Amino acid sequence: MKPVLSIMILVACGACAGSSETDLQASCEALVAAETGTRPGDVRALSTDTEPDGSVTTVSVTGAQAPWLCRADPSGVVTGVEYSQEG
Repeated sequence: MKPVLSIMILVACGACAGSSETDLQASCEALVAAETGTRPGDVRALSTDTEPDGSVTTVSVTGAQAPWLCRADPSGVVTGVEYSQEG
C-alpha cells in the first residue's frame, strides 16, 4: 500500500509544480473539443499570451468563424473557455 500512496503523492506534487505551455495548450484543446462536440483532430491551439491575471490560449476549431479563448490562472489551471465572437 505504501508504494501506491507514494505514487499518488508524486502525481499530486507534480501537478503543484505548474504546467508547461504545451500542457496548458493540450488541456485547452481538449476542453474546447468537449465544449464544441468537435473531434480532437479538428481543434488546435494557436498561441498562448500571458496576462497579469494568468494566460489566454487562442484555439482554432475547424468550421468555426472565429477562435475560442481558453483562460487559465497564473498557476496554469484552466478557469474557462469561451467563443471569441458573440452569437
